[in-house]
Amino acid sequence: MSDISLENRLVIHELIAEYSHHVDNYRAEEWADMFLEDGKILGFQPPVIGPDGFFKQVRWLKKGKTEFRHTITNIYLEAEATNEHVFARAYGLVTDWAEKPAQLAMFVEYRFEFVKRGARWKIALLTAHFPYGMYDF
Repeated sequence: MSDISLENRLVIHELIAEYSHHVDNYRAEEWADMFLEDGKILGFQPPVIGPDGFFKQVRWLKKGKTEFRHTITNIYLEAEATNEHVFARAYGLVTDWAEKPAQLAMFVEYRFEFVKRGARWKIALLTAHFPYGMYDF
């Protein structure tokens, strides 16, 4: 068991939920603000890096033929979690609601790295792994 407080655990879980809402609703500014200035998402080609990368990714998603909804679950904080630095793992189902009926688009294994800056937690790095391949969009 890690030394992280229950309050900080709850904040991390809330941030992961907030992540899904921002990306699914094309809120680039709020999505980018969850990350450090040089924060990044790896696992996509090209990777999403810094605020410009988040805005570019949202523009690309909006132009696509998909209507993704992220459901991130099975969240756990790795043992070395502290009140300043956390690695968290989770599973994610991404469904595409542009399809009728909605279709499972991809299964994702997430690894988040969170750091506390002042009173606020930020994502330093998010790695997305697609063990069964990615949806062809």
